[in-house]
Amino acid sequence: MKKVCSLKFNSRTKYRFGRLLNSCASAHSSIQKNTIFAAALFCLCTLCAPVFSQDTGFSVSGFVDTFHSVQLFKPDKISSGGGGQPVNDADNWDRQILDSRTRVRMELSAYADDCSVFISGNASYDGTCKSRTEIELKEAYADWTYGSFGIRAGRQIIVWGKADGVQIVDIVCPLDNTSLTGSDITDQRLPVNALSFNLRSDMLSFDMTAIPVFTPAKMPQKDNPLYGVLFPSYSSGNKMTWNEPEEVRFSLKNTEYAIRLSAWLPFADLAASFFTGNDDIAVYDMKSDASGITLSGSYERIYMSGLECAIPLSDFVLRGECAFIGGRRFSGKKWEVLPDGSMLCSPVKKNQIRALLGLDWNRGGWTFTAQYIEDIILAYDEDEISRKQRIPAATLSIEKSFIHDTLTLNFSGVVDINDYDCALYPSVKYSVNDSINVKCGAYVYTSGREDSSAYGRMKDASCAWIKMVYSY
Repeated sequence: MKKVCSLKFNSRTKYRFGRLLNSCASAHSSIQKNTIFAAALFCLCTLCAPVFSQDTGFSVSGFVDTFHSVQLFKPDKISSGGGGQPVNDADNWDRQILDSRTRVRMELSAYADDCSVFISGNASYDGTCKSRTEIELKEAYADWTYGSFGIRAGRQIIVWGKADGVQIVDIVCPLDNTSLTGSDITDQRLPVNALSFNLRSDMLSFDMTAIPVFTPAKMPQKDNPLYGVLFPSYSSGNKMTWNEPEEVRFSLKNTEYAIRLSAWLPFADLAASFFTGNDDIAVYDMKSDASGITLSGSYERIYMSGLECAIPLSDFVLRGECAFIGGRRFSGKKWEVLPDGSMLCSPVKKNQIRALLGLDWNRGGWTFTAQYIEDIILAYDEDEISRKQRIPAATLSIEKSFIHDTLTLNFSGVVDINDYDCALYPSVKYSVNDSINVKCGAYVYTSGREDSSAYGRMKDASCAWIKMVYSY
């Protein structure tokens, strides 16, 4: 469904992961068509620019990074079926090396007077998961500005909100949920094919966006350890068969729209936003018969109204966000008997409120960030919805820089307040120079009250990791 210490509060978080457990989808993009489009756009702008203007420019940048992780603990043989044979696919991460992947990012940009073009793409190799080895077009868009008015057309990433790595009002772009470790929400955001208009002054900005082509969240394939968690083959002894979600076809009716008004005032930064479109994670109908349970997914229409603010208070910054999400579907619990004798359990349509309150402090190389998150279903009935009404969570981030900011120690964490399961992310980063940095750390998951809690199910994925980045 659409949808602590420099915290990367992303798909590892309980509220997000809970949605993934209940409603998952698989999405594939046409790399060949996107690459042809990007190349044509870039060549057109760079070749024609000198004809219209002498004020032109061109740049190439990017990075190469490599990430590797090793399991900290041996898999729980009880959850593995008692004899090392998993009872729920690969959800116990029954291997020592969890990740081993390398990525090359290239970014190309060109401009001529009031026009510009930007293209970025990745070439990735994953030695532990073949489905994550790919060449992908990230962004490819053209900009045109005239005074205070601007237009952007193409594949673009749209970021809303004041939260640190948390999606509250930031729901325009879906996420890449194929990796549990080694990526933050910045890496996870997927571009949308959109046409955006912007009208800006010194204190105000008004944005309108139309997204004619739906982009779903990217879900793990069968060779990915996350697949067994999100798409279990068995539940309570029943075989589960997952069908591909129904495709959202290109049409005016399925076009997504987003509007945002931002204000930068002397005492605060404020914004109000509205979005209507399809939830980027599918929700599933469950049909049970003698052969097991068959799940059929669809991307349902929702709308969102959001408010956000950031208020400076001396050395502190107070941040807040609130979103009302209407028409969201949640996995149901009630089964009805069909005429053929089978049983059907359908998602339940409800309204939802998600909110965040955060506090930041920065002085003398110390950075402190704390956030409290609420996720509430309105008009809740525990007999018809499988998830809890409230999913409160808290995050804490503490970071300290040393040796002229070349060495950074960081400790991040998130706790689910319902079950007290948590995820801890200690790390150390050393910048060799402006181009090279090395980072190492750990992901540690604890179960809290129940092993079946979101982070409890991830405890076998606890790992130590190292990441190296070269920027050019």
